[in-house]
Amino acid sequence: MNPPPVGEPSRSRLGETSRARHQIRVRMAPSPTGFLHIGSARTALFNWLFARHHNGAFILRIDDTDAARSTDASMREIYESLQWLGLEWDEGGEKGGPHAPYVQSERRDIYEWHVQRLLASGNAYHCYCTPEELDAIRAQSRAEKQNRAYDGRCRHLTQADKERFAAEGRKPTVRIKMPDAPIRVADIVLGTRDISPDTLEDEVIVRSNGMPSYNLTSIIDDVEMQITHVIRGTEHLNNTPKQIAIANALGLNVPQFAHIPLVLDNTGRKLSKRHHGTLVAVSRYREEGYLPAAMLNFVARLGWAFDDKQEIFSVEELIEKFELARVGKSGSVFDIKKLDWLNTHYIGKLDVAARTDAVIPFWEKEGIDVVAEPRERLESIVTAVGERLTKLQDIVPQTRYFFAAPTEYEPKAVKKWWKKDARDILTALGAVLEAVEPFELETVESAMWQYTEERNIKRVAAMQTLRIALTGTSFGPSLFDILVLLGRDEVLARIQRAIQFVK
Repeated sequence: MNPPPVGEPSRSRLGETSRARHQIRVRMAPSPTGFLHIGSARTALFNWLFARHHNGAFILRIDDTDAARSTDASMREIYESLQWLGLEWDEGGEKGGPHAPYVQSERRDIYEWHVQRLLASGNAYHCYCTPEELDAIRAQSRAEKQNRAYDGRCRHLTQADKERFAAEGRKPTVRIKMPDAPIRVADIVLGTRDISPDTLEDEVIVRSNGMPSYNLTSIIDDVEMQITHVIRGTEHLNNTPKQIAIANALGLNVPQFAHIPLVLDNTGRKLSKRHHGTLVAVSRYREEGYLPAAMLNFVARLGWAFDDKQEIFSVEELIEKFELARVGKSGSVFDIKKLDWLNTHYIGKLDVAARTDAVIPFWEKEGIDVVAEPRERLESIVTAVGERLTKLQDIVPQTRYFFAAPTEYEPKAVKKWWKKDARDILTALGAVLEAVEPFELETVESAMWQYTEERNIKRVAAMQTLRIALTGTSFGPSLFDILVLLGRDEVLARIQRAIQFVK
């Protein structure tokens, strides 16, 4: 009969009889080896919402144990992306707090203290196996269809063995002794399960170069920082029993775990760092003109639902309604069309002043001198565009011609709309518009319709012929808005330029 599952110890690091935790404390612990991925942003959001819902604390910790790939630039990008989303942290990077430092590379002495305790208690040991020997052990394990890839042969080395290996120049790792009893993982989302000891090998917790492993640093920091709930993706499921074993060996209290489902692509696979060849980075969506509110709404619905009806949530509603019990067990598909729909909705909720402020950086990025433009005209252009913006960057192709005459005409539009009579239509419209008084929306529209009726010309043919002449393209705001915003002189000049092109 197997021994009962290892339970949670009652002692903390300092020998206290209970955790005495009264505040919910959660953490986001990204690795600064790249950009903040959509999946990581979802993890951060779920932690942040859980903390805010329970009036708890959200901690940002940087797990930079991968020293070769970690960069300050990546750390900065993570900070900026979280701040852009509005996921401000209560403790952690740049803010500090009572459990500083919050960057793992600055906490080596803490890990070393715990490692020495493990070695002294016999719950960990030095392993002198070479890479070649480990490869041979793994090969034998596969041949014998064993679950463990390491057989624990260094558990019982004598002092003489250690001295001999050291004399050979071998650099030891440190391994944790896995228990012989099942490890119980109680998961808020996925339920409770017992992990058989047959599936767990003695984990390396310190590499031969002296660097502590993720599983060691993660659980020690969680306990040291008094994290009550570890909310993370299911890709960490295999790490959880190892971390519990390390905590139990140290006599530390284990936080509650909640593993949230993966974000999937449209093929049902885990969403990679590139989706259809495009980076799935939060910063990319910021650069393209997605709003933080839309991103938060979209990301929140990746694996969580309040009911089967509501799709749009304010941040306040998300905080009020978020519960881990409503997180699903299966993966959620990243649907860019849904994100676009949400972003269009949130852009549409901005008043004209806020929307103008939001698009100005995108004009400036294209070299458009908006400083020289009256604010009233900028807002009129944004008003004319109306609800045509899916992303803020769409303002550029929608409005570029308001600031400079087109230097070329869209070939497909020309082929479709500029027929043999295009020159005659442009000439006649130029004469009509030159005579309109005053040059305002109603008078311009009236004159245009009168012209098409008298000449028996289809309205759409006249409108598109003129639109291409003025904008170089066949889409955009109302033609009458374009005419009035450009002004009579600019309209007539562009018509003449188009006539010469038609010739």
